[in-house]
Amino acid sequence: MSGQKIPVWAPVCVKLLQGPVYAGDSAWPLLSSWKSDVQNYFAVIGVSVVVSDEDGYAFLSQSDDAVEDNGGTDVPLCGSGEETVAVPRLVKKYPLSPEVSLLCVLLREELDTFDASGNQSAVLRMKESEIKDRLAAFVKDKNDQLKFYNKLDSYLSQLVNLTFLREVSDAAVTSSGGREFEVRRIIRAKINPEFLKLFKAKLQQESGHE
Repeated sequence: MSGQKIPVWAPVCVKLLQGPVYAGDSAWPLLSSWKSDVQNYFAVIGVSVVVSDEDGYAFLSQSDDAVEDNGGTDVPLCGSGEETVAVPRLVKKYPLSPEVSLLCVLLREELDTFDASGNQSAVLRMKESEIKDRLAAFVKDKNDQLKFYNKLDSYLSQLVNLTFLREVSDAAVTSSGGREFEVRRIIRAKINPEFLKLFKAKLQQESGHE
């Protein structure tokens, strides 16, 4: 509408629609100042804004508790009282391959161990060679390890695209022939305890260990 005033926090909403927002991003100060307004804006269409001030990230989420199956399409129900309105899913779900899921579990556990040692305020960085070393504890068979290593570069790039990892640009790392990554704490919100439990149970079953 011509002449309609755009709220000052509108850029934050656009950024969130594009993906997670992190501390250090240009939109983060706006989000911190106008968090309630941004959350109320999305709440009208049944979308939550998950904000972790401690870990410095925010992202959009839709609950599966109020989802209607509409011919295979998830449709959350929004409304008040007896009236509800079907709203198409805004926050897309991206299925993870078993290999990428395994990497997520590995990185989540590394982050938990890192924080438990008193490093909550620090940044966890891991080199590709370190990630390979950790994988050996999950993938015992040497042939399976080799297959995993051959595609590890692609799997790590997928996690960068998902913003679970941030590739660190460092001349020293590049010259050593390896890649180095920051493990972002949003992975803890995305890979929750229930996911960890189910994945580990499946891993044990496939390995023949009950």
